[in-house]
Amino acid sequence: MKFDVVEPSDEQAVLGEEEAAEAEELPRGVHPKLAQASRRMRARVRDDLATLHASLGRLNEHVQIAQRRELDDAPAGPPPTNFRAAAFSRPGAR
Repeated sequence: MKFDVVEPSDEQAVLGEEEAAEAEELPRGVHPKLAQASRRMRARVRDDLATLHASLGRLNEHVQIAQRRELDDAPAGPPPTNFRAAAFSRPGAR
């Protein structure tokens, strides 16, 4: 006979958590399945927050790069004397 070594499935992993939950002391009146669901939810939220943190970090890097580029592209001196800022607004919108 030949056997392959495989990773445990989600169902098998849940069985391990249930055994751990049975060994854990729960407060009086707390159902073990509720405690298990709470642990799972906390783990999912923790993973989601880690993913969000990484995404926000990348977004911040992109924003900083864009801001540096804008500063590099900014004109060095005052606008020309024939520049009329009022020409870019609507008539009567003052």
